Amino acid sequence: MSTVPWTIERIREALASPSLARRFDAELGRAPADELLEVFAKWQRIAGGLRAQATTEI
Repeated sequence: MSTVPWTIERIREALASPSLARRFDAELGRAPADELLEVFAKWQRIAGGLRAQATTEI
């Protein structure tokens, strides 16, 4: 498991799909300020799952 903290950039990279990255950006951009952390956490889980899946497929 990586100890590097998740950032918006790292989430985009881990999504590895332009359409998912656009969806992430759109959801983050439309989220009210009090929901930003919730949206970020949702996409962090998605990106972490995709990264773990890619690691186990190698």
